[in-house]
Amino acid sequence: MNNLMTVKEVCKSTSLSRTTIWRLQQRNEFPKGVRLSASRIAFTVGSVEKWIASRMQ
Repeated sequence: MNNLMTVKEVCKSTSLSRTTIWRLQQRNEFPKGVRLSASRIAFTVGSVEKWIASRMQ
């Protein structure tokens, strides 16, 4: 069971670009990623699903 999503997977799930996700994060309007290494960030599946659900309301 994989509880983390790559940025590429988040982009596909949300139909947003990396840049848009970054901008939303800067405004605290998108979940923060989990830093896995100096150059790798992932997102928890639950936080992304919750964000998508909040947009559907």
